[in-house]
Amino acid sequence: MKKSHFNALFFIFFFSIQYLASSHLIFLNERSFVEFNGYFRSSFAKTSDEPLEVQKRNYDVLSYDLYLDWYNALKNPKSMDSTDIVWFGSNTILLKAEVENLSSVVLDAASLLIDSVLVNDNGIWRKVLPTPKIVAQKLTIPLLRSLNTGDSISIKVFYTYNRFVDESQYRGFYLYPKGKYVGRLPAPFYDSVFVEERLAYTMSEPEDARYWMPCNDAPYDKADAKITVRVPTGYVVASNGFLSKVQAEADSAIVYFWVSDKPITTYLMAATASKFHKYSDWYKKVTNPLDSIEIQYYVWEKDFKATKTDGSQYNATNTFKTTPEMVKFFSQIFIEYPFVKYGMVALMPFNFGGMEHQTITSINRVWLRQNTQFGIAHELAHQWIGDLVTCATWKDIWFNEGGATWSEALYAEKLWGKNGYNAFLLSSRSAYLKKGGISLPPIYDLPVNTIFGDYAILVYQKASWFYHMLKEMLGDSLFFKTFRSFLQDYSFKSVTTEDIKNYFKNKISNPQVDFDTFFDQWLYKAGHPVYTLSSIVHSYTNDSGYFDAKIILSQVQTGNNVPEIFVTPVKIIFKAGDSTYSQVFLNNSKFQVFETSLPFFPDSVFIDTTFVLCEVGDIVLTASEERSLEEFKVYPNPLGSSQGLNVLVALPKSGYFVLEIYDVLGNNVYRKELGYLGRGENQFSIFDIPNLSTGVYLINLKTEGRTYKSHFIKVPADAIGQ
Repeated sequence: MKKSHFNALFFIFFFSIQYLASSHLIFLNERSFVEFNGYFRSSFAKTSDEPLEVQKRNYDVLSYDLYLDWYNALKNPKSMDSTDIVWFGSNTILLKAEVENLSSVVLDAASLLIDSVLVNDNGIWRKVLPTPKIVAQKLTIPLLRSLNTGDSISIKVFYTYNRFVDESQYRGFYLYPKGKYVGRLPAPFYDSVFVEERLAYTMSEPEDARYWMPCNDAPYDKADAKITVRVPTGYVVASNGFLSKVQAEADSAIVYFWVSDKPITTYLMAATASKFHKYSDWYKKVTNPLDSIEIQYYVWEKDFKATKTDGSQYNATNTFKTTPEMVKFFSQIFIEYPFVKYGMVALMPFNFGGMEHQTITSINRVWLRQNTQFGIAHELAHQWIGDLVTCATWKDIWFNEGGATWSEALYAEKLWGKNGYNAFLLSSRSAYLKKGGISLPPIYDLPVNTIFGDYAILVYQKASWFYHMLKEMLGDSLFFKTFRSFLQDYSFKSVTTEDIKNYFKNKISNPQVDFDTFFDQWLYKAGHPVYTLSSIVHSYTNDSGYFDAKIILSQVQTGNNVPEIFVTPVKIIFKAGDSTYSQVFLNNSKFQVFETSLPFFPDSVFIDTTFVLCEVGDIVLTASEERSLEEFKVYPNPLGSSQGLNVLVALPKSGYFVLEIYDVLGNNVYRKELGYLGRGENQFSIFDIPNLSTGVYLINLKTEGRTYKSHFIKVPADAIGQ
C-alpha cells in the first residue's frame, strides 16, 4: 500500500471516530439510553395544540425587563412536589405601535397564572381590570387608550408559574432535585449518574418561551432585555449579556442582574441556576489584541476538578480548553465576535445536545466526557449565524442550523485541512441520503414540529450543503467577502430567505447560476440531482499533445417537488495512476455533452461528490483506440431519434465495407453490409437502426485489413435543442 493511500485511509478512519464521538451523544434518562444527534434540539420533538407560526404582530417589542423569583423552586435541595415548583415572575414590556388605532396587545403565554396586568398611562401605572386571562396560548391586554403608529407604551405582567407536571411534559422551564438518578453510562464505565446539585433552567426553542414568560414569542421580533433572577444564597445564575450587579438579601437570598446589551429574540433568552463553579478564559480580539472578551464556564465543582481524559469523568477544563481558539477562528473567517461575552453552562438532565442561547450556550453535560469539540464549535458558530443574524420565521431555520453545521466543516478544515472539510461534508451527505434523501420534502417551510425532529436532517445536514455549494460556485474570496458584508449589514436583525437571496443578488452580478434558480432548486424544491455519465477519450493525442474527450452527462432524478433539471456546476475528475485532472462544467439541461482535452490518457472518471450534493449512477469510460479518418462524420450528432443517421466518409481507397455500431460496453447493437464503396467522398443514410438507449456509441467502418472509427451520442428526442 502506498504511503499516500495509507495516510488517506488513516485520516478517514480517525476523522470518522472523531466525528461520531462529537455528533452523537448518549442522552440519559431514568429508563434507558437514547442515542440521537447531539446538534438537534431534541429527539422528542413536541407537537403543539395549534400551529406555532404566527403572523407578524401590529407592534414591535423594544425591551423586556424580566424578573424571575426562583427562590422557592430552589430552596429545598432534594424535595420535588407541587409546592416546590411554584415561582413568581414579572415582565415589563416596552413596545411600539406599528399600526394606527392600536387598542389592544396580544402576547404569547402558556400554562401561566396571570396575577395582574398594569399599563403605563402618561407615567402612571394603572391596573387592567378585569385581569386578562390566557386563552389558547394568547394573552390579550386592552389598552387604556389607542396608540398611533410610532407611539410606545409599557405593560407589566405579574404572573405565577405553578406547572407541576411529569418531567416528560416539561416545556420552557426545567427543575431537577439534587441526587436525582439520571441513568447509567454504557460500557466501558457503567457508572450511575445523578444530579450533582439542584438545577433550574429555561429552554425555549422553538416557541417555548411563552411557558416561562409572557412575550411576543416569534424569532423576527428582537428587543433589548434584562433578566433578574432571585435565588437562595450559594446558587449561581448564568444568563444573557453581562452581569451588571449581584445583590445579597440578608443571609438567605441573592439576586443576579443580567443585561443583554444587544437585541435578542425570545427563543435565545435564557436563565440557568445551580450551585455552579464559575471560571473563565479570555479571547483576545483579532481586530484589537489589547481588548479581550471573557469566556465564562458554569459547571459543577466535581466537573471542574476532574483530571481524567479517558471519558470516565466529566472534565470541563479539558473539553473547554480550545474555546478561545475557536472564537478566534470564527472571528477571522466571519467578523469579529459581536457580543460582550461568551459562555457555556453544562446541564444534566438535558434532553438536547446544545442550545446557542445568545452569549450563554447550554450544553449537555455528557459533552464533558466525550470532549465534544464539534458540538462546541457548532453552538459557538451560532453566535454569528443565528444569534447575531437570526431567522425571521421558522421557515428560515435552515439559515441558522445549516450555517452552524457548515461551520463545523470549516472547523474540521482548520484542524485537518481540505480533507477534513470534505470528510465532514461527506458525513453530512451520507446522513442525509440514509435518512431519505430525494424522498424528503424541501428544506423551506417545514412543519415547525419537525424541524428539530423528523426533518432535522434537512435543516442541518442538507442546508449545510447549501452554504458549501454557494461557496463553491462563487469561490472562497467572493463568497466570504459577501457573507461578511451580509453579517455586518444584518447585525442584530432577523432575516427571511428572500432577504438573503436578494442581498446576494444585489451584491453579485452574473453568478454562474442565477440566485433565483439556486435558491429555488436547493431550498424551495426537494431532492438533488442524480447523474449518469458516459465519456469517450481518444487514445491518441491531438496537435497540442492532449487527449480529446467527450463527456455525456444525464440527470435522471424523479420525485415529488424534485426539479427535473438542477442547474449547477459539476466537477468531473479524470485519473490515471497518481495523476488527476478535473474540470468544472455548468450542467443546465437534462442531457448534456461537454468536450474537453486531457493532459493524460485516463483510466477512470468520476463526478466529484464533494462539489455538489448529488447521487451518481452509472459511469462509463470508453477509449477510441484508433485515429479516425480526417473525414468520417455522422450526423445529426447528438442523435435524437433511432432513425435517420447520416454518414459522410472520405475513403483513401475503395473496397467492400461493413458498418457496425457498438455500445460503450462493447456490445454489438447494429451491423450492416454496405457493399462496395469507391475512393473519395461517400455519403449515405441508415434508417433501420434499432431503438437505442441514451449514451455513447462507437461506429466502425470495416474493410479488409482496415477499420475506421467514429462515434455518436444518442439522446432523448426531447433533449435536442435544449
